[in-house]
Amino acid sequence: MKSKTLILLTQKFPFESGEEFLATELTYLQKAFDQVIIIPTSVRDFTEPRPTGDNVAIRIVKNPKSVKKVAFAFFRSLFLTLPLLVSELKNSNWNWKLLKYFTYHIPYSLLLKSIISKELNSVDEFVLYSYWMDTNAFAASQLRKENPEIKLIVKSHGGDLYNERQESGEVAFRKSVYDAASSLLFISEHGLNYAKALSPINASKMKLFKLGVDNFGYTSLVDFPTHFHVVTCSSLIPLKRVDLIAEVLNHSKLPIHWSHFGGTSEAITNLKNRLPVLRNDLKTNWKGKVLNEELHDFYASHSVDVFINLSSYEGIPVTIMEAVSFGIPVFANAVGGIPEIVQPETGVLIEDGLSAKVIAAKLDEFLLSGITKDEHFRNNIRSFWVQHYSAQHNHTQLVNHLLSNSFTLSNKLD
Repeated sequence: MKSKTLILLTQKFPFESGEEFLATELTYLQKAFDQVIIIPTSVRDFTEPRPTGDNVAIRIVKNPKSVKKVAFAFFRSLFLTLPLLVSELKNSNWNWKLLKYFTYHIPYSLLLKSIISKELNSVDEFVLYSYWMDTNAFAASQLRKENPEIKLIVKSHGGDLYNERQESGEVAFRKSVYDAASSLLFISEHGLNYAKALSPINASKMKLFKLGVDNFGYTSLVDFPTHFHVVTCSSLIPLKRVDLIAEVLNHSKLPIHWSHFGGTSEAITNLKNRLPVLRNDLKTNWKGKVLNEELHDFYASHSVDVFINLSSYEGIPVTIMEAVSFGIPVFANAVGGIPEIVQPETGVLIEDGLSAKVIAAKLDEFLLSGITKDEHFRNNIRSFWVQHYSAQHNHTQLVNHLLSNSFTLSNKLD
């Protein structure tokens, strides 16, 4: 029997931060495949990889950092780069930011293409899976155009899907990847419908595959009469709007203890310096970057009244999935796929664009209702997670889909 190999294209995982949620999916992938080869392509620091299984191999790819190296890569592959550049400009509503993006990423995609090709030639039966609709997916799509027998599965999340989340105003390489991929996966119904509207010709290959989280426990419910415990978890980049959350909590009329997970120490210091003086009965606990295991331990051992997310854009945050898996109520605004997970069964969904004072009043109303401390309500939140965002269910479905797309090359690639 031929061994089955998964070629998994990531941005940074298992290095650095930003794709921690892939760790859960990987536990299911490595059980289903004889070997998993991870190719991360946007890593700067290779010193501390996350632990992975014995059948997981990692390929180190160093991307050009300096302007000099980028220019060298561009001119070294000029005759291959120029036709792709012209083609991508024709496929896009290009501007100078997008042109700058192509100038770096098209030559880099040629390097990635050769690396992927080498891996495919070295294995028997395999699946080619790009975790993002990005340069990795573009490199793989070029390989598939030359070798149509290859099957390419591409997943989209948020930043690699919504045009409004890009500085250039457009997700690069979309048409090329959508046309070439054999299967396009989306983590939310909102994202799926968004992609179908942009590329109806490829709608038949688009499918919904939700992310999921494992069962790490249940948040102990202890009634603290002196305060309400609010938790947030995100990086401190502008789209997460943690400064807005701080403003909302400052306008609240209730005594609140706020624990925030995520962000470098420098980013936390910069945010704290921007914030106004917080009221005396708003206590803050800046936890910074932590391992997922530490966050799960915190949820299992602390009473949390509500998890808050007020991002300007989102797919469906894994952080919210984790919160509901612990039975924690959620308070969030209606952007992206969030309405799919924040429903009456799990918390309160508010209209986006409200002022901090109005949001604070809605939050106070929710907390004072007493429902966040109601065992029956919190058990229903857990039930919602089981039905919709259980890793065992969702990732098993994904694994089956990937396996159904495995194949063997009839000839070696050039």
